[in-house]
Amino acid sequence: MARNAKDPAAITIEDFDVIAANAGLELTDDERLRMYEGYKGLQTLLARLPDASAMADEPAFVALLPGTRVVR
Repeated sequence: MARNAKDPAAITIEDFDVIAANAGLELTDDERLRMYEGYKGLQTLLARLPDASAMADEPAFVALLPGTRVVR
């Protein structure tokens, strides 16, 4: 895939077509363009995430419904 390290959204439409085909997606032209733009936006957001974070950086939050059985 032709990727620009400075711009994670620099994926080409042809690269996206390969990804969509590998996923088994059958898209209309309109869906293809919308999915392509969404994919580029997602890649931009993912590039902003830290490469590694410690488990202690994020406190766990677990909501249990009343009567939920906890097994450890």
